[in-house]
Order: sequence, then structure tokens, then C-alpha cells
Amino acid sequence: MKKAENAAPISAVLGFPILAGLVLTLLLMLAGALAVYGGKVSGDLIPQASLAALGVGGFVAALLAARRAGRSRLLWGLAAGGILFLCLLLLSLVWIGEPVRLPRVLLVFGVTLVAACAGSITGASLKKSKRKKK
Repeated sequence: MKKAENAAPISAVLGFPILAGLVLTLLLMLAGALAVYGGKVSGDLIPQASLAALGVGGFVAALLAARRAGRSRLLWGLAAGGILFLCLLLLSLVWIGEPVRLPRVLLVFGVTLVAACAGSITGASLKKSKRKKK
């Protein structure tokens, strides 16, 4: 059997993890917005809460991608984090009325990259469970 036949397709490795990271990030941001709207969290903490939500989403996306990859798990996890950042960047560019601030974009990219690195290292270090054939 050739080595190329054992490799998982890109959509299988990156599809679900990126979608899961994007949905989790948006759900955490929605929960933060509801907490601010309900008065449970101060409005001054919105930037930190949004970065935390992004970090958790990037970590989960990279962790899942690294777990699904056969080889080069670290790179697959970083790719998932990078693609998640690009998806969120495109989504934020659709938002009309807010100027794009380069320092904020770089900060968000850095948080996503650090979280993706941690998630891919964690995912790569976890052992895959072997299923017994009956």
C-alpha cells in the first residue's frame, strides 16, 4: 500500500474542526454579549472576553485537527487555527460601520496563533485509541 493512500483528505482533517471552532467562538461571544446585556459583566471587559472566546475556539479547532491528522499533526493544527482566523476576519469585514484597526487585527492573529499552537501540541501529544476488531 502506498503512503499517499493512508493520508486523510484535507476536508476530513480540517472541515469539522474549523466549523466546530467557529461555532464555539461565536457561541462564547454570544454568551459574553448576553452577560454584558444582563449586567453581570462590565462593558470594560468586552475586549478581554472576546479574545478569550477566540482563544478557546482556536484551541479547540487546532486540537480537533491535530487529532484527525495522520501525520504532521502540529502543522494541521496550526493550519486549522489560521483558517479559523481568516474565517473570522472575513466575517468581521462584512460588518459595516466599524473601521479595521491593524494593531487589533494583529493582536487577534497572535491570540489565534498561540491558541492554535497550544491546541495542536496538545492534540499531537494525545495517543489515538486503537479500536479492537471483533
